Amino acid sequence: MPRITKWTTQLLVEKGNRHGLCGVHPDWGMHPSWIAGIEGLDAYNRWVCEVLMPIAFQWIEENYTAVYASVPDDYKDDVGVVIASAFELVKAMSNYSDGEDKAKEFDAAHEGGNVDLTKLNPVWTDIVKQVRNDTKTEYDKYKSVLKDTID
Repeated sequence: MPRITKWTTQLLVEKGNRHGLCGVHPDWGMHPSWIAGIEGLDAYNRWVCEVLMPIAFQWIEENYTAVYASVPDDYKDDVGVVIASAFELVKAMSNYSDGEDKAKEFDAAHEGGNVDLTKLNPVWTDIVKQVRNDTKTEYDKYKSVLKDTID
């Protein structure tokens, strides 16, 4: 798993799967859904560490004075404390409050059937559908021997 570490107020960007969980557990050693879940969480963690955190810390660097103004010296390399300070600033910005308002509008529109969900995250939606379909297809191959233990 990549790490989320700050050192000398710099986010350390570690690419790759050096500490990752993908392939760590032998295919024969655990329930397939457990392995898929762990490897899925690992992929998500890599996305957070290698994509989202560098974006966040670029913004933090661009707003260094404001972000670190409320961070005690002993915590300047604590990712959680720095993110919390940055989040307090972000929550006071218009994009955040606009997003809260838009979420309420979305919820009302969705409840009223007025949202075209096919336009929301179409790539992720296609991937999820394929993964679900493939998982069901694979389990269905063995339904005769696994009986109702896979539903």
